[in-house]
Amino acid sequence: MKIEKLTFIPHRLKRRGRWQTASYSADFVDVFYVKIQTDDGPTGIGAGSVIPNSRSDPFTEGLEAVKAAANSLFVGQDPLQVGVLMTALHRAVPRYVRHKAGIELALYDLMGKAFNVSLSTLLGGTTREVIPVIRMLALGNPEEMAETAVKFIEQGYRHLKVKLGTDPAGDLERFKTLRSAVGPDITLTVDFNGAYDAATAIKAIASLVAHGLAMVEQPVPGTDLKGMAAVTQAVEPIVLADQGVQSAPEVFQVARENVANAVSIKLLKFGGLRESLAAARVCEAAGLICHVGGTASSGLVDAAQAHFISATPSVVTPSEIGEFEALDGDLVEGLEVIDGNIRVPTGPGLGVNLTV
Repeated sequence: MKIEKLTFIPHRLKRRGRWQTASYSADFVDVFYVKIQTDDGPTGIGAGSVIPNSRSDPFTEGLEAVKAAANSLFVGQDPLQVGVLMTALHRAVPRYVRHKAGIELALYDLMGKAFNVSLSTLLGGTTREVIPVIRMLALGNPEEMAETAVKFIEQGYRHLKVKLGTDPAGDLERFKTLRSAVGPDITLTVDFNGAYDAATAIKAIASLVAHGLAMVEQPVPGTDLKGMAAVTQAVEPIVLADQGVQSAPEVFQVARENVANAVSIKLLKFGGLRESLAAARVCEAAGLICHVGGTASSGLVDAAQAHFISATPSVVTPSEIGEFEALDGDLVEGLEVIDGNIRVPTGPGLGVNLTV
């Protein structure tokens, strides 16, 4: 079995509501789908996307770079040699990890189909079949955020992540309004997207604790490791590192320097499954909480994350794998959130289908 052709399909997904955080806003998400066809076997499918308006990972530039390199390096090669192929791609194109992750997913999907097993089985075994989902609330005025939160609760979600980071007083007003709207039994975490310095973050977090704050994500910029460590030592909730942590060595640095209690692993951010599995092993060895985060992308990406979670017992749940529900126009079918949970697909490979 040899790779015969790679097809890349750029596509724009529209958000159902404007997305706002302390660091960026967006009305859409640019994704690409990739199909890897073989001469006498299955076709693997993958997908990737970037943070809108990303300067470090421009969508079109990255897509053209990885497309040219993958076509040059992969055609005629054995698709089951995932490590060999991806190492060659990394050497040819050192940047654009989110784009390369989409290609790696297609290779793993193809491998699963070739052996007629699911991705979670391929990664070591299905340890859980159903995964509770955390849904995210965009930054906005308190009443609008509360209204959205109530709708999520009515849909069956029990875990919400709240985007904050304008100022401590505004954050407190939003959080109190949300807690009042959803009641005491809903888990609320917050994400500041690196908006504050350490002193301001500590003040903001302390004001939220009395209202039932479970975890706080990236209170200071990702480059401020000393500030993150200071916050971690000063506050009660779990502190989760996200920005600035996208490789296994960086996870080790978080553990070594007591930067945070937990690390957010995202398949696209880490460049794919292999690096994410390495990061999860570091978390387990170092005693860090291993959390799977997410951003709005194709349901194919969240299907892959569901398989990763299922096959990685050290990952805690709930997980941020439902944001594809916030987008219109996805060309992937086979994954859905039911009553706030995702059932891990059971078909071969990723277990989802590309409709083009």
